[in-house]
Amino acid sequence: MECIAFPIAVSVYLVIALVLPTIRVWRNHGVCPLVIHRESGVVARTIGVLFGLLLLGLFFWSILYWRIDPQTLGVLSTPRWVSAVGWMLLVLGTAITLLAQRHMGEAWRVGVDDRPTALVQRGLFSLSRNPIFAGMIVTLCGMAAITPSAWTIAVMVLVFALISVQVRIEERHLVALHGEAYLRYAGRVGRFMPGLGLLRSSPFIQ
Repeated sequence: MECIAFPIAVSVYLVIALVLPTIRVWRNHGVCPLVIHRESGVVARTIGVLFGLLLLGLFFWSILYWRIDPQTLGVLSTPRWVSAVGWMLLVLGTAITLLAQRHMGEAWRVGVDDRPTALVQRGLFSLSRNPIFAGMIVTLCGMAAITPSAWTIAVMVLVFALISVQVRIEERHLVALHGEAYLRYAGRVGRFMPGLGLLRSSPFIQ
């Protein structure tokens, strides 16, 4: 039962994380939020492409987990409580992502948009500057706990590294766009969780 539940859960997360907010922003505000093609930096575009490939890879991994014996895939045998924790993290991360996207509203983007967007500070953004990425991290930890293997751990580490680079690119963009308003916000709200990753009042991102 868990084998088929996993691809369903991964599919639901991808729909919530990418498909629904894209449709909502486009329909309600007439703006396409998929802006990777608008980014001038090679690094930013490369990160966007890698993100897409990794998410697609996770989807196909979930299908393989459903259709092939997990041991054949190299999935480790763990106590049931590890899988239970993984499912709780997956649900929690999906919920965080959904709520953060609602709070972000029209400003939600995939990539760095060269068009001005609002500085969102309400809801989950009063606790974390990047609650959507935080939700993604929690979700990926859940997926890795449900299907622990060298592949899922490698993907998780790579996504963490990409997120770390991406948020710093976005921080530079937001400093340029919002100036002191963003620096004041980033000085009191953590990068992913409260109190951690605060920025000093400087025009340069450390």
